[in-house]
Parts: sequence; C-alpha cells; structure tokens
Amino acid sequence: MKKLIIILAAIAMVGSFTATAMAEVELYGSARFRTYWVDKAEEFSQTGYDDSDLDWNMGWLSRFGANFKSDKLTGKFELDARPGIGASYSDTYGRPSSGSLDKTYGDTGGSSHVGNLRLRHLWGEYDFGTFKLMIGQNFPLYDAPVSRIGFYSGGLQEFGGIGYLLARSAQIRFTFGNLRVAFLSPDTRQDGVGPYTADEDVELPRVELRYDLKLDNTELNFIGGYQTYDVVDANDNNESIDSFVLGFRGIMDFGPAYAKLALTYRQNGNNYGAWTHVGASENAVFENGSIQDAEAWGGVLTLGYKVNDMVTIEAGAGMLMTEQDTALDNEDDCQVYALAVPIKLAPGVTVTPELIFQDEDDRITDGTTVEQGDATIFGVFWQIDFK
Repeated sequence: MKKLIIILAAIAMVGSFTATAMAEVELYGSARFRTYWVDKAEEFSQTGYDDSDLDWNMGWLSRFGANFKSDKLTGKFELDARPGIGASYSDTYGRPSSGSLDKTYGDTGGSSHVGNLRLRHLWGEYDFGTFKLMIGQNFPLYDAPVSRIGFYSGGLQEFGGIGYLLARSAQIRFTFGNLRVAFLSPDTRQDGVGPYTADEDVELPRVELRYDLKLDNTELNFIGGYQTYDVVDANDNNESIDSFVLGFRGIMDFGPAYAKLALTYRQNGNNYGAWTHVGASENAVFENGSIQDAEAWGGVLTLGYKVNDMVTIEAGAGMLMTEQDTALDNEDDCQVYALAVPIKLAPGVTVTPELIFQDEDDRITDGTTVEQGDATIFGVFWQIDFK
C-alpha cells in the first residue's frame, strides 16, 4: 500500500511538472536610443533668447519582460530601466516634469547608473469561457495610440490623442466579447483646489468601458471613463471633482496605405490622469466660491504608406484645445505636425528619422495673453528588439 501511494505521488508530481512545462513563456526585450536636436524659439524657451539642445540618451521606452500563456491563463510582467535623471526630471510619473522639449535630462552623461527600475506591467487574466477576469497593472482602456513618433515617448497622444500620463494603471478588468469594463485606481495627483487642500476623500474607483469593433479592413474603438473624488478644506467642507473622458479611434488599412484617427473630449482631464500637453488648462479651478470645470477637445490623424518591406513613411498631425470655465479666459491650445520614416535594417532592428514642428498658440490666463512660440525637432529614434 505504501509503495502504491509513493507511485501515485510520483505520477502526480510528474504530471504537475509536465503541465507547467506545457505553458508558453516568452522572454523579450527592447533597447531604444534617442538622438535628437531641438531648436526652440525665444517665446518657447522662455529664456529671452532662442535655444538649441541635444537629446542624446537612452530611450524612455526601453524595456524587458515576459509573456505567459497556458490553456486558460494569460500573464505578463515588464520592467524598464530609467535613463540618466537630472534634478528637474519627475521619475515618479515616468515622464519629464516640464515636457520633452525642456532640458530635463540632467548631466549624468546618458547613464542609467541611478539604478532605477520601473514596473510597467504585472497582470494575469483567466478565461472563464463566458467572460475573462484580469487583475494587476496593465494599460487602461483609455489608451489608444495612433502615432509611431518616438520623441514624445508615446506618439502624439499628448496633442489631442487618447492616453494616460501614467501609461499603465492597477485595475480589475472584465471582458465580455468585444466589450471590456475596468475598475481602476483613482488618480488624485491634481489635489488641492483653492482652499480645499486639507485632504482628498475617495469612495469609488475610476470606471472605464471600451467596445472594439473589427471589420474587414477597419477597426473602431469606442471608449468612456468616469472618476469622482472630494477635496476637503481645513473646516471639513468638501467639494466634488467629477471627471469624464470620451474617446474614439479608427484604424483603416488599404493594403500598403493606412490611416489612423483618434478623437477625444474630456472634462477635468488632468484630474482624471489623462496625458495632456504640459501647461494645458485641463484641471479644475476654484473661483467665486466654487470649483469650476475644465474642458478639452482634441484629435490626432496619421497617414502612412509602406513603400516596401524595409521602409514606411508616416505623416501625422495633432491638435488640442483646452479651456477652464472661469469668468476671464483661461485657455491653451497647441498643434503639432510630424513626419516619421521607420527603416528596418534587419530583423528586430529599426531606425526612425523624425521631423517635428510643434506650434504653441498664445496662452490666456485670467485675461492675460502670453506668447509661447514654437519648436522644431529633428533626429532619429533607434530600436533593437530581441526575444
């Protein structure tokens, strides 16, 4: 009897190891590098003179990770290494604190010797048949890029596209066919409005819905999200800040040619955590004894043509209009025009020359107009993917 139990236990152990071995685990990585020259007009640099800077650094989007796949379980983890970080770099949120065009890359010689690693993805999803359950840190549903420009570390999304400042967020997600519903960690980084700086009270998670429709040569995505939290003053009075986002993306494939369009409308986008242009008027403000909302409208369009298996040409444009509901005008608009030519030198090796013109409209704050100027960026985004 003891021998039989030992034999059965051995069979069970072998079976468990065999089942584990049947799971697919794929390791991968991507090394990326930035070589850009940035020319900023006097009004843009806000230094009193025209300014030129070199951005020669490890790409923000370099990463390594693994994908896991078994019968009903899917998982992923992904990390990235932070490049050289100067005093003005906001590594808390993973993006430059003052925008990619400012001198925020520090004097560390382009080294990542600071030793920072950031968690990009860590999630698991189980397929129950009628629905899927995912928990962990993953892309939010309000993330739908349409541009491959590398300079802004995420395409042209900050110029009227659909995306997050934090890029990935902790969440519980349910998938029912083409419909996805996610409950995400609230974002209250834009805290303190007027006298309401004592505390923030959060009772509900952020909620997002997304419906994806795929046709023969077209993909359509419809996205919506909502968040609410209270800000509290020293006397325990509170006001609610309600944010919502709406997004649409369309991708059309015409053989060697393609077109991609993203449109967005949002209320209090900064409070929601949307990735918006630096300085844009997307956060709620305090005026006349109450909190006033901010609105934003935007869009990004890209047109591409695959010349051959080696070369693709893509032109893109983005436009963002933001306004706060105040007695005096508070608004900030901007446009960007970009050209990218991805060139595949070998399997996994891509270099992308980029030319970008960023045009800032005059910013109006409490009725005062400030010229913001423009900037021209030229350079190459280098990338080697391996797995």
